[in-house]
Amino acid sequence: MSLFDAVMAGDAARVEALLDAGEDPNPLGDRGRTPLMMAAEAGNERIVRSLLASGAEPILTDDVGETALVIAAAHGHPGVVKLLMPHAREDERDLAQQLLRNSGSNPFEVAPGPPPEPKKDEGFLNSERRRKLAEVGAKVSSKLGDDGPTQRLARLFRAEKNRK
Repeated sequence: MSLFDAVMAGDAARVEALLDAGEDPNPLGDRGRTPLMMAAEAGNERIVRSLLASGAEPILTDDVGETALVIAAAHGHPGVVKLLMPHAREDERDLAQQLLRNSGSNPFEVAPGPPPEPKKDEGFLNSERRRKLAEVGAKVSSKLGDDGPTQRLARLFRAEKNRK
């Protein structure tokens, strides 16, 4: 059984045995995904902990530019997000909180501090949040209730710039 198979099966004991035997924690699979990304998507905290302890790289991105943190947040797994948060860039942390909020999870259980005050005139997706989403380049449009591609964000930036 490969590391990918053990992660997909949710077999934490097998994952740990493979890692203890020297299995590489960072192989690339389908769509450029690593075992850490697969465990993050499944929300398996024990496997995520084991992979991180064995040297899995949480900053690696898949073929669409998503890290394990973004994947976990997009699938509504706050426990996994909490494990990965210390390894993330600030823009990814913001994106993860936004995705958790959209999935119905409470992102403030993950990151300490009071909830940010929304801007009165810009609402839920203010320009700073859109800018951060575009910078990360994550494929999150469907999670934001928009079936359009990320290029829609670029058009919004141009429109904002032209209004000023």
